[in-house]
Amino acid sequence: MIELHVTYADGAEARRLARAVVEARHAACANIVENVSSIYRWEGAIEEETETLVIFKTSEARAAAAEAFIAENHPYDVPAIIRHTAVEVNDDYARWVEEETA
Repeated sequence: MIELHVTYADGAEARRLARAVVEARHAACANIVENVSSIYRWEGAIEEETETLVIFKTSEARAAAAEAFIAENHPYDVPAIIRHTAVEVNDDYARWVEEETA
């Protein structure tokens, strides 16, 4: 199982794109975490913003398609799409993710 961590500027955009990713079966689930404080360097300046983090749960087979879909539809010029391979996942949950992204 793969988790993709992606930040968005606001909750409405995060929800819209999370729903689209799940509807397209690129991910089985999207957890939305609002009010994430982000400090980053952009175009030579230090920026501080409140963003919304979405954690997508997907299968190894669908991860590349999910990443491409997210990148294509993301409003940022350079979206953060961070892939984490799960070290351990309970069998029932892993099976559910596989079934929902098949």
